Amino acid sequence: MTEKLDPKQVVDFKELLMTEVIQSEALINILDKKGIISKQELLEEMKRVQASMLKSKA
Repeated sequence: MTEKLDPKQVVDFKELLMTEVIQSEALINILDKKGIISKQELLEEMKRVQASMLKSKA
């Protein structure tokens, strides 16, 4: 038997996505300010990971 979801506990997809974006941006800013990783390094790594994921799908 399945349980009905409580509408008060259901999170809208847009709200969930915005939370993830805000969290990621905050972490990126902190890492950049502390000199742990630059935004350019992050962008390069994102491109590398994306290319790797695309290769694995092919």
